[in-house]
Amino acid sequence: MTSEIRLKLLFSLYESSKSIKELESEFNKKSGNISRGLNELRECKLITRLSNKQFVITSAGFLVAQNLENLLINFKNIDNNGSFWENHSLKSVSNKFLKELSFFNDSIVVKSTITEFAKPINEYLKNIKLSNDICMILPVYSKIFMDAIYDSIILHDGHLDLITTKNILDLIVKSDSDRYFKSLVRDKKIDYYIVDDLANIFFTATNTFTSLYLFFDDVVFDSSEMLFSNDDVVLRDARSFYESYKNHFID
Repeated sequence: MTSEIRLKLLFSLYESSKSIKELESEFNKKSGNISRGLNELRECKLITRLSNKQFVITSAGFLVAQNLENLLINFKNIDNNGSFWENHSLKSVSNKFLKELSFFNDSIVVKSTITEFAKPINEYLKNIKLSNDICMILPVYSKIFMDAIYDSIILHDGHLDLITTKNILDLIVKSDSDRYFKSLVRDKKIDYYIVDDLANIFFTATNTFTSLYLFFDDVVFDSSEMLFSNDDVVLRDARSFYESYKNHFID
């Protein structure tokens, strides 16, 4: 990581095997600089030299290059959404799950504006009403959100998989004057799981979008900013994150 030429050589050989002359031409560097970088990579067993004098990446080198590539991409994407992460508390999120949340780094931030203060909430409600397969980590209660989820489940014959706390569940049941929650649970349209140690992340993954709200601190929820994505790859990773989180705390 401290040598630009080593990184370039590693990533070049990550793409395909090359001779030293091909590498010299690619980087327009003298053979001495290229040879020194190659020798350093060989000493670390990240590349090797074949009998035909081609340099090729090793299995260890492939894994290192792949992880470095992901790391550099994440650095870039985190920088793009840097203020969102910096402005919120992540103390309740363990390192394991904080690392897995990196799939959000390529998402957009939906923010409140002076003319549209409820923009993140409106965007969430618009998309949740189009969803029929909903997974949610819920550390905060909002009747507006829950009513929209009930509507979506009923309209689309959908399903909600919910992880929450007993306190939040009690608020949901108490505030549901039309008894939608109990009815949908009875009809197996809602499955819920109660945990004591719930991270302060309002996380949603559906068949149409994924989103993330955070807290300013341990108690103050921020509804003015939301990470949002409807990219198919991100949706797949979001579902995997939810299942990982559920399996960790429920099993």
